[in-house]
Amino acid sequence: MTCEQATHLYLFCKTMVKERTVFITGVTGLVGSYITKVFLENGHRVYALARPKDEQGAQQRVGDILKFWNEKILDEYGSNLIVIEGDITKPNLGLTIIERDVLKNEIEEIFHCAAATQLNLPLAELRFINVEGTRHVLELGYEWNKNGKLKKVNYFSTAYVCGDYEGIFKEGDLEIGQKLHTSYEQSKFEAEKLVKAYRKKGLWIDIFRPAAVTGESATGRTFKFEHIYELLYLWSLDVLDFFPNEESFSIDFACIDHIAQAILSIFNNSNMKNETYHLFGEKPFFTKDIFQLARTYIGFKKTSLVTWEEFNKKEISPTQRKIINKINAFNVVLQTKLDSAQTRHILKNKCNFIFPIFTSEHFSNILRYVVQSGFIKKRRKKNTHSLTALPQQENR
Repeated sequence: MTCEQATHLYLFCKTMVKERTVFITGVTGLVGSYITKVFLENGHRVYALARPKDEQGAQQRVGDILKFWNEKILDEYGSNLIVIEGDITKPNLGLTIIERDVLKNEIEEIFHCAAATQLNLPLAELRFINVEGTRHVLELGYEWNKNGKLKKVNYFSTAYVCGDYEGIFKEGDLEIGQKLHTSYEQSKFEAEKLVKAYRKKGLWIDIFRPAAVTGESATGRTFKFEHIYELLYLWSLDVLDFFPNEESFSIDFACIDHIAQAILSIFNNSNMKNETYHLFGEKPFFTKDIFQLARTYIGFKKTSLVTWEEFNKKEISPTQRKIINKINAFNVVLQTKLDSAQTRHILKNKCNFIFPIFTSEHFSNILRYVVQSGFIKKRRKKNTHSLTALPQQENR
């Protein structure tokens, strides 16, 4: 099935689904905002939890983010959006007794997307948000399941709870003796252990593990320039002589719209309980191809890829070494071997959805957008290369 066919099926199915009511945290983040957009556009009712920030109220913050994706969304679907001021770091999410009483009789599913995603914040800070915040959501979910309409909680983790595991990391894996390299990975790992404890209490919780999330497939649009985008930015500066890489290094990318379509398909079609889903396609994207596409389009010349063995023999300036150490987490990601076979099987056979493979065209759209948005500047004015004319990378 092509991307176009998958999108057609997704648009067709949305007209056949009965309206349901969901509660979404993290609606001002990348994943949470796009899921909120998709659920509204498919006729569902959304209670969106958000905090006021920087003199902006919760309502304005949510509205501004949703309009980034679709300028007319509030005009067309705003009647199905209810923004609630709250905070996952507070017991009961900071909601009043009256608010909780209303919600328990309305909410059918929770989508817990809120999280701090910076890789190396202090562990205590990440635990406060990502672990204790999740505990507060699960406690409320447990109460609403026992005394209200709630059927299910959906928790958004990361595939990189795999840490430094040297084998193939599958959906059913969690505690397999891996070492976790960043505070972020540690906090999400601990949150998944918490999820497993609440599953044992009888609460239905599905876990969604995206890997490297990018902007929209057709446009590259995003407002979050983290992780892989930071690596692209570093390369664009052309301040490194060498960047460590191996032939086997790869990343499992997934476009935010493909992730949202997969989630909506599961929401509409699957009754399988306590599943863990790896939200990316069948084939990873090799770092050497990412590097070449970025170099061709952005125009940096100085930086070269070398093996780790070669890199360790090079004379690297203290400043360059500091930069490499700062982004060391990327090299951990590049070495991982992730598997999404079980997820793709469920999506295909239960949900009639085939998760699209991430291609050179998708990555080209991302490169165009980071330049168009001003996040990255081309290092030369004239560029006669056409990204669409570049050969497709070889996937394993």
